[in-house]
Amino acid sequence: MSAASVSHRSPVGHVPVTCHLRRAAGRDHNPLCRPVDRARSRLLIALAVAVALSLAVGTVVFLVLLGGARAQARASALHHHEVSATTLASSTASPAGSPWAAQAQASWAYPSTDGHAGVIGVPSGTPAGTHLALWVGDNGSPSTPPEPYGELAAAAALYGVGALALVDGAAWIGYGLRCQVLERRGEGAWEADWERVEPQWSGRSH
Repeated sequence: MSAASVSHRSPVGHVPVTCHLRRAAGRDHNPLCRPVDRARSRLLIALAVAVALSLAVGTVVFLVLLGGARAQARASALHHHEVSATTLASSTASPAGSPWAAQAQASWAYPSTDGHAGVIGVPSGTPAGTHLALWVGDNGSPSTPPEPYGELAAAAALYGVGALALVDGAAWIGYGLRCQVLERRGEGAWEADWERVEPQWSGRSH
């Protein structure tokens, strides 16, 4: 019988969480518990703490960015105003490079007493006299719509998940590398123990 045939698994089998906690604290006085078993318990406790930390980090990142997104959306809404524009002529095809498929001369008012006129993007085939919704800035010039809060919140969630995955992934990589070290250490300990007791166990020492 060789040492290779001896299982390197812990002789206590499945270990409850409470036992891991006692081992990690050095309070497990089981004579079959080896130093490498205590090291494995400490490693498992460290992994659990790291996973909990990754959840906390991801949550904090999400909440901080979500608060910023809420403030950004609110500030954006204060400086973007939706008004009604009236086309003064039928739409024409937009020139190459324009972000619009079609455009038309239109007029609108913002504030209500200040009249404005200019070329705006419109659906193809829009006739003169059509009323369209138009976003303008504080000075009444055409602008983009305010930044949607939903998109900003989704970006915050994405960053939160990314932070969680980064910390969690690092924890699992470290856990895997340390497990390999402990496995080699455990195998070495089993080999040394077997070389010491095998002659007595097999009777070769007589």
